[in-house]
Amino acid sequence: MYHGGTLWGWRIRGVTMEKKKQSDPPPTGGAWPEPRLRALQVDELYRFAPTAAGFSYFGALLTLGVLIETGDIGRGSVWFLWATAVTFFRFMTIVAYRRRLPGSEPRSWAQLVIAGNFLAGVQWGILGTLLFPEAHGYRQLFTIMVIICFVGGSLTPYASVRGAHEALSIPATIPTAINLFFVQEGIHWFAGVTALFFCFAIVYYARKLNRHIEDRFRLEIERDALLELTAALNEKLERENKELAHRAAVRGMSVESARERAGRLETLFENSPLAQLECDENGVILTVNSAAEKLFGRPYEQLAGKAFMSLLTGPYAASKAFAGAKEALSVEVEVLGPGGDTLVCTANFAPLPAREGRSPGFGVILSGCTVAA
Repeated sequence: MYHGGTLWGWRIRGVTMEKKKQSDPPPTGGAWPEPRLRALQVDELYRFAPTAAGFSYFGALLTLGVLIETGDIGRGSVWFLWATAVTFFRFMTIVAYRRRLPGSEPRSWAQLVIAGNFLAGVQWGILGTLLFPEAHGYRQLFTIMVIICFVGGSLTPYASVRGAHEALSIPATIPTAINLFFVQEGIHWFAGVTALFFCFAIVYYARKLNRHIEDRFRLEIERDALLELTAALNEKLERENKELAHRAAVRGMSVESARERAGRLETLFENSPLAQLECDENGVILTVNSAAEKLFGRPYEQLAGKAFMSLLTGPYAASKAFAGAKEALSVEVEVLGPGGDTLVCTANFAPLPAREGRSPGFGVILSGCTVAA
């Protein structure tokens, strides 16, 4: 039902999860989740085993009283010694299971319970065959009632592992049915077949209950896997959210820093005592500062859009010597001052990278301006 599901193929890498209420790590070997499923089945088996063994021994003690009361003291004592040995074996197995090493193979522990149940089934089978009284009376009814009650009552505690209940019910019921209806008082087909059918029915319902318990455990394993996967995904999302928040904070700081730097540079440009101009790659003026307006005696509106070379006199006037400059350079140029005077200045050219909406250009800083002799 669940073997082929994709859920069993899920693996969580790089995440350590603490198992909930898990006494031992799941044993190795076999396709997942089979090892864990077997461990849950055996744990369920041993959860009921102490009570079932105690009830069985108490029933054997009461049965011994009935055997003594009916005069079958010798055989009854031997039978009770057998029941005591079986109970001792069962409780020793339970103690050993509780002291087992982590990660031990659960199949071997299940086989010990099956062996103990088989011995108990032989115990009750002997009560219904070798110790079954020939005389009609309450002891015959008591024997049949005891066997039926213990076999039927053992269905729930031993159904979690296939074969555990069958090991008890088959040797207890089939020999008794054969002895009652085919041996002791002759052959009684209808009654005998009915009794054997009852034996088959109890085994059938034990198998049905076993499959139901297996499906329940598989659903529990699937639920735990989903919880672990959900926890792992939540942890991963939390880490990613922290990383995104950190990146957003860093990016926000970078944007704020860039804005602050741009504001400082703009302030330096506007308030610089040196005349500064920004031109495109063809030498056309894009913007100027207030010092440049004073140097040329013209407002921004009359300077923007004009060719920088048109502001020069001398050898560089109306030329394109500096258009498209790709390297920083410093030359001496002559410019026209506000009163028509010729000023000799040092022009420092610096290439500017392309910006959004603007092609590469260059900036000019005019310094050391003096009136030409």
